[in-house]
Parts: sequence; structure tokens; C-alpha cells
Amino acid sequence: MGATHAVDSSGLEDTTTESYWIASTRPFQVLVFLLPLVALYEFGSFMWLDQAVAQSLAARAILRTLFELFGIAGVHIPAIALVTILISWHLIERRPWTARLGVTTAMGLESLVWAMPLLVLAAMTGVFGRGGGGLEAMSSGARATIAIGAGVYEELVFRFALMALIHGFLVDICGVRRRLGDVMTIAASAFVFAAYHNPVVIGSDGVSHLDSGALIFFLGSGVFLAGLFLGRGLGIAVGAHVIYDLVVLVAVPAFDRGGG
Repeated sequence: MGATHAVDSSGLEDTTTESYWIASTRPFQVLVFLLPLVALYEFGSFMWLDQAVAQSLAARAILRTLFELFGIAGVHIPAIALVTILISWHLIERRPWTARLGVTTAMGLESLVWAMPLLVLAAMTGVFGRGGGGLEAMSSGARATIAIGAGVYEELVFRFALMALIHGFLVDICGVRRRLGDVMTIAASAFVFAAYHNPVVIGSDGVSHLDSGALIFFLGSGVFLAGLFLGRGLGIAVGAHVIYDLVVLVAVPAFDRGGG
């Protein structure tokens, strides 16, 4: 399913000669890129988030709940799961345990580029600048921690896991053609992503109303991130998502306070 599922079973190719576009989708390279973000989230949770807030990160809570169903519990289970998945994937590919610093740096820059369309979409739909969803009273460190955690774990849940399940069901079980399966997977995962973010507002009458701007944004960003995941892999999708969240939850509030 896209660039993220390319496997060379021979494992003999010299990864140092691979193009950036291929190397940046390799699981070990993705792990090296994501590990600092996972470490920052775990550190930030310890430093700035109390237990209730840390557990309220829904995508991470979904992962914990899934593991608890099998009797596996623990605060750090989602982080361990992410690392385990990428290492297992790397072992299946049977490639050298090497990552290139230049590729890691370029992945950060590429993520910055791909975050721009999300910011533009947020501005066009009126979502940008609305605030941090009740997080304004938190410290910058706490908001940065939530931004990183949301970016990492939402991509793991809604792109890596959910899209694999939907695509496998459609293509492998139902026999849908691969290209059509890709399109249907992107659409289905985007709807789930939008529903997860609950795009409703409480009106002055005390009744919940659908927020059309938020709905369009979350559907659009769900399609965008799903396509980015298929085309450029988990690392870039996470990077773009994290940068967007950091801008919205940390940079914009800091700028507003400075300007005020």
C-alpha cells in the first residue's frame, strides 16, 4: 500500500546509495526520525502533564485500551509499541542497521513543507487561530507535549493501523482493485479521523451544532495526511502533523500573547 509497504526481501541493497525518497520511508530511518519526538513526549508527560491530562490524549488512549484487552498495561506501552513495530518491520526487510543524518535532516525539512498546506486549509476553513481547544491555560511545555503526542499517535492509529486494516479488508479480502482500494481507504480513514475530532460546537441556545468549517478541515486534513502517508510514509506524515500542531498549539498562542 504505497511507499510505506515497499519491501526488498533480498536485503542486499546498499542503503547508503538509496535515493532520499526511498531511504526516508525505510522503517529504521523512520524510527531514528521519530524517536526524539517519542522521547520528548514521554519526558514532557512526566514534566508538565498530570495523569488525567496525559491519559486524555485520545489516540494514545486507544492504543493503551487495545493492549489492555490482551492483559498488557502500562503508561509507556504506546511508545514501546511504536518502536517495536518499526524494529520488527526493519527486521522483516533484513536491511543494515544504518540511518543517514542527511536523510533525517531532510525529513524534518520536508515535513515543514508538507505542514504548510494544513495551515493554509486551517486558515481557509476558519479553524486557524480559534485557540487550542481548552488548552490555553496550560504552559507552553504542556501544549508542546500534547502537540507532539497527538501528531505521533494519531498518525500511528489513523494512518498506520487503521489504513492497513481498511486496505487489507478491501483489497485482500474483498478483492477490490489496488488503486480503487487506495482511494476508498483514504476516504474511509478521513471520515473516521473527522468523526474522532468531533467537529461540533455548542450554540448560544445550548444545543450542539455541526461546525461545517471544522468538518471540512478535518475531512480535508484526513485525506491529505492519508495521501501523504501512502506516498511518503509514516515518518513524513508524523512530521507534518506534529509541526502543524506545534504551530497551532504553541507558536500562535505565544505570538498572540506577545502581540497583546
